[in-house]
Amino acid sequence: MAFPIGPDPRSDQSETDFLIQDPFGLRRAVTPVFAFDLRDGMLVDPVNGQSIGLGTSFYVTPFGHQLSAMHVITDFLNGLGVPIRPGPDKKLVQPDRTWIGIYQDPGLVYGATLAGSVLLATDFVMFPFDQSQHPLAVTFTSEQLNHVEPSLDLASWNVSGLNEKRTTFLPMRIGRARLAEGDRVMALGYPGIKSWRRPGARIVSFEEEMRGSIGRVTKIDRTWDQARKVWPTFTVDVHWKPGMSGGPVFNESGDVVGIVSRGGAVAGETAGWGHALWLEALPYKQDIYGCIDPLNPGWICGWGVCNNSQSLVELFPTQEAANAFAQTHGPGLSVRYVSTQHPARLVRPAR
Repeated sequence: MAFPIGPDPRSDQSETDFLIQDPFGLRRAVTPVFAFDLRDGMLVDPVNGQSIGLGTSFYVTPFGHQLSAMHVITDFLNGLGVPIRPGPDKKLVQPDRTWIGIYQDPGLVYGATLAGSVLLATDFVMFPFDQSQHPLAVTFTSEQLNHVEPSLDLASWNVSGLNEKRTTFLPMRIGRARLAEGDRVMALGYPGIKSWRRPGARIVSFEEEMRGSIGRVTKIDRTWDQARKVWPTFTVDVHWKPGMSGGPVFNESGDVVGIVSRGGAVAGETAGWGHALWLEALPYKQDIYGCIDPLNPGWICGWGVCNNSQSLVELFPTQEAANAFAQTHGPGLSVRYVSTQHPARLVRPAR
């Protein structure tokens, strides 16, 4: 059992900070998050007026459901002065010109050519600080919320524009806290994202890179106090750079056990620290985690279309979609709720 990836053995990169080039694996499951200018496609930082990314997100189901850190979103919305409040289908109020998106599946390209897709996020679930109820009880209050901070540094959303395409997703471990001090963990993310438009050109150029960082757990805190904005966390002995916020943190079995929350450098030293939301210590709730099977990392619950021998033909997130498929693909098909080890999960290479 091992991490999903490590430093290239042909390089001299350190385990604490290394480049990841995995276009058909991790790059499809872990995505950069940015503010997308609807007018010209540039990446927008509303606070500093610069074109940089906001953070990192990752897929946890094959149906386009992602997790990230809540402060990645609230920092952006607060900078625009946009109120956070519920709308149709749990959507946030959308600014006129700018919204939140991801860069999906760039693949492997050479030279200046089209790479990947820009997709927008929707159906947000977050936990504002001034929400009075238990953080896992509801998604939003009904009143308008301004300049909010996380009571739990966790957000989830659905990615629009996938057109029923299944997404590579990461196996997660929820509700069974096994991490211990001294364990090694690995964080992934995009610490540097920017875009620019060349003079006289209509194309927008993007630049980003995925980085990995392996460290050792030095502290575990199970405290959960919503009023003081304290949630279950663990600390590691490496510096997680800005931009990695919202990225997954893996244990050595390759399961996601945390989300990067923040990091810091120690003055005068090369080492630093990283802080993660401890997902293992949180209870399962479908609004947040989607249709994962919390007891079996990499397994997905959904409505399966089965043949006469009860073998699974296809899995859908809703019963309506499964029924429609069964009705149009011949007799002998039945629909039932199942849990299965989905083929779209990220599979670690043989070592």
